[in-house]
Amino acid sequence: MAILYKYSMLSDNRVITSLESSCCFLATLFPKVFCTSILTWSLYVLLFVIPDYVHSSALSTVISITGIVLYALCIFTYYRIIVIGPGSPLDYEELKIDNVSRISENPYDTDPAELPPDFLVLHTMKVNGTQGYRYCTKCSVWKPDRCHHCSSSGKCILKMDHYCPWFSTCIGFFNYKFFLQFLCYVAIYCIFLFAICAVIIYQFLVNGLFEDQFISLNLVFLLVLSFAFSLAVSVFALFLIYLCGNNLTTIEFQERRWNGRGSNEGDSRFNYEFDASGKQKKLANIFDLGFRENLKLVLGPNVWTWILPIDINKKSILCEYRNGINFKVDEETYAKYLHNAELQNQLNQQLRSYKDRIRREREANVIDV
Repeated sequence: MAILYKYSMLSDNRVITSLESSCCFLATLFPKVFCTSILTWSLYVLLFVIPDYVHSSALSTVISITGIVLYALCIFTYYRIIVIGPGSPLDYEELKIDNVSRISENPYDTDPAELPPDFLVLHTMKVNGTQGYRYCTKCSVWKPDRCHHCSSSGKCILKMDHYCPWFSTCIGFFNYKFFLQFLCYVAIYCIFLFAICAVIIYQFLVNGLFEDQFISLNLVFLLVLSFAFSLAVSVFALFLIYLCGNNLTTIEFQERRWNGRGSNEGDSRFNYEFDASGKQKKLANIFDLGFRENLKLVLGPNVWTWILPIDINKKSILCEYRNGINFKVDEETYAKYLHNAELQNQLNQQLRSYKDRIRREREANVIDV
């Protein structure tokens, strides 16, 4: 009986695990099917419904070719985001930690065998006298700057921006460019569709064709959907361009806005300076190199890499500033940050010395009594 009971419990666990896996698969499959279906249906209307309302064959050809190109760019970047993925420290053998429990027990141990590789230390804003080197106990990896552990993905993400349910994946360093391009392509495609549908329906009403003809419902639905999506996606795309131009992720933007921590995520005590009047103010974003240079870091060096979905990054330690591990920083702001960190460390040392002296004096007084 005990064996039968154990077998029954094991079978039940397998069924539950199988159901859970199936539900997760369907949850990740739904947004892909939905987005692909909407885009494909819009292309169908563009190629097979709209030409019936366009009297010029040349104009109809131009509309069809433009629509096909925009559709292809949208579909390509959508699945490019999913296939490439955001990138993770787990992709680099050099960032993996053999014995993370050893580091957890001694976070400030200076044993060279327990320190991260030199290429990670370069311009790493996580390193200071009180914070130490960042690492993840769940993934057993060293965490570079701007890296966060995503509970939805179950792993650390390089330059994590956010988790997007429409792709069932995170947006991070390696797919950030394609995500930005996808939003721009979709916004342009929706505006293009809305303009065509609006002109056709306007002429249909003004010319009084509704008296003896019926207009396709596909055209009406496309007008409504393209207007809604063009408005929503355009706002989101403009916001993302703003973040990209300031070299901020969505997480960093929220941290600067609500927590006052700054994009470098370092100790907030270091993220300040004083103006000429002696008033304290926050340091600028240390990763901000100027609007144009920030866009180049994400989109590439020339106009073709900006327009076309061309990958400019590589998962290689040797590919400096293109691997999601090291980031260019503003040297002036970086120097100010380090200066503030040094002053803070000196103050901490003085406070510790003062506390030790007071403690020794109290112990001496107790002994004398």
